[in-house]
Amino acid sequence: MPAAKFALKQSQEKLRFKHALMALPETDWTEKTEQYCDYRLDGKASGGWLRAKQFTNGTLYLEASTDDLLVLMTGLLGGQGQVAAPKQKSLLQGGASGTSATAVVKAEKPSGLLDVKGTYIGTDESGKGDYFGPLVVAGVLVTDQTAAILTELGVMDSKKLTDARIGGMYQKILQVVGEDAVSVVEMGPAKYNQLYDRFKQSGKNLNHLLAWGHATAIENLLTAFPDCSQAIADQFGDERYILSQLKDKGKGITLHQTPRAEANVGVAAASIVARYRFTGKLKQLAARYGITLPLGAGPQVKLAAKQFVEQHGRPALAEVAKLHFKTTQEL
Repeated sequence: MPAAKFALKQSQEKLRFKHALMALPETDWTEKTEQYCDYRLDGKASGGWLRAKQFTNGTLYLEASTDDLLVLMTGLLGGQGQVAAPKQKSLLQGGASGTSATAVVKAEKPSGLLDVKGTYIGTDESGKGDYFGPLVVAGVLVTDQTAAILTELGVMDSKKLTDARIGGMYQKILQVVGEDAVSVVEMGPAKYNQLYDRFKQSGKNLNHLLAWGHATAIENLLTAFPDCSQAIADQFGDERYILSQLKDKGKGITLHQTPRAEANVGVAAASIVARYRFTGKLKQLAARYGITLPLGAGPQVKLAAKQFVEQHGRPALAEVAKLHFKTTQEL
């Protein structure tokens, strides 16, 4: 298994490399919790899988299923382990054994930014990979004018922002676009579990449930803005998933789906709204039951789930968690 080890000591360099990884085109990342790590990212690409572990002591450990995918990650590092700007050729110094290697990476894949003009609805979700908490889908309608303002304010993919910045950005988004240009579809754990079971019983899967959320957010905004004729969503499955869930108002729109759709400021704004509402709801659930509810689906989440069951009983788990996760069967 191809692997490499580096040293990133500065917090800024660690965060910069994490963001560079998450910006890689056509790569889906899942962040997991691991002991002694600032972060662990597991990625899926068309050619296989990737993994990055940034230990708190500064050690950066990279591994992948193929040499090409390892080169793709290490190509984001310049000489002496410094983080290079994405989409540039880079020279890699010092592999796992201390020997030198040369890696040339050309980012020729699309970034996700679409050439969409005029008013559109951007949609995104939060909580899909989190065992605890709701699934939240948000839609934000932007015009050329409001999109330019949001871009100037620094609105970007919520995964690149801290929770503190997300809170501030959320308020700015509402001020710029107006509350009527924001739609939020929040599926609390209990409702989520009911919907998931209903979709499963009819032969559908999680992508159909996600599509229902995105379509509902779009439909809600089209009620207030019937002249809007286009929408952008992240590529979580075949576009027919969303199209099949749209009703009369949405049948006439042009739907654009692309990987890394958060590169479009309307989708980025939706990701911030969804994340803000998700974390807020998670905090409310934690306060209600008097227990910490961690993000993700890693070991800390499993431990918290066991503690929750001990304190409140297994039936109550449906009020705080997405039961179809394998975490439930492991309790």
